[in-house]
Amino acid sequence: MKPLLAAEIVDANEAQIETDVVANVDPEISQTEEIAPLVLSQASDQDTQLEQEQDEEDSWRVYLDLYSFLVPTTYSTTTINGNTSSAEQSLSDVLSSLDGVLTFKAQVEYGRFGFMAGVNHGSQSGSGSKSFFKETTNPLRNQLGLPSALRQRTIRVDGDLDVDADVNQTIVDLAFRYRAGAIQKPRMKKGSSSFLGLLGARVIDANLNTSWSVRNETTVSVEGRRISRENTRELEKSSSESWGNTWVQPLIGAFGTYAISEDWQAFAYLDAGGFGLSGEQDLSGTAQAGIAYALGNSAQISLSYKYFGLDYAGGGGNAYSVDQSGVNLGLRWLFD
Repeated sequence: MKPLLAAEIVDANEAQIETDVVANVDPEISQTEEIAPLVLSQASDQDTQLEQEQDEEDSWRVYLDLYSFLVPTTYSTTTINGNTSSAEQSLSDVLSSLDGVLTFKAQVEYGRFGFMAGVNHGSQSGSGSKSFFKETTNPLRNQLGLPSALRQRTIRVDGDLDVDADVNQTIVDLAFRYRAGAIQKPRMKKGSSSFLGLLGARVIDANLNTSWSVRNETTVSVEGRRISRENTRELEKSSSESWGNTWVQPLIGAFGTYAISEDWQAFAYLDAGGFGLSGEQDLSGTAQAGIAYALGNSAQISLSYKYFGLDYAGGGGNAYSVDQSGVNLGLRWLFD
């Protein structure tokens, strides 16, 4: 048997080492080759999702809201030339005297920035009449404490009062908006939220016209007998008053949405305007909270409780205020 040379021994050892290394490396390479496509696929999917989200952010969206504000009782106070009158109108009274109404809100958004325009218009007209009478006996004697020997004198006043009123109020909100959080959609991922900040102006146009007329007849009788016609007076008086003003308030607001589930959302809205900048007293505000339900991917309905208040005094003895609170029914469409 031929003895192995040192060089041959070294070559044999190197060959064995290479074989062992290749045997150990091949499974790792094989495993890496199997995992690599999966990792690349996941990375590609993530990149695609990010690209889709970015494309969705960098696109236009339009929101249209129609709503109906059902107020059980509307409280208002009007002061014209120093004369103040207050009124409480039930919902049925408002509906029966309503001439026109328009309530909607439109918003456009690109990326996180957008613009909002809202209109709330209502006009009412009403009239009423009332008959009255007043009867008093010996008013002069009763007031001055004269002797009872004076003859019994009775004065009776019969009259009719007619009142006509026309009220017209239009509120226009214009504001720039910025969104933080998820895009607002009828359907959102559970647990996601969105917040809007608003900054703009509120334009208010309010007009009130009232007119009244009164007719009365005063009859004087002594000892139960009507005296001569010369002492019976017929009077007719009438008057009318009107007030109108258009003013602009600075406006700030916020709107937040939280997805309870994919189809259900909770939301809240707050705004405030005026801050005394357009009159002696000038303030308005809205507070609203409710829930919304998705009708497909592009529409949703909402139910909320809402409060709106307006208080204005422009000087010169003229002022106007209104307080309303009740159920608000809404319908929203998304166009993207």
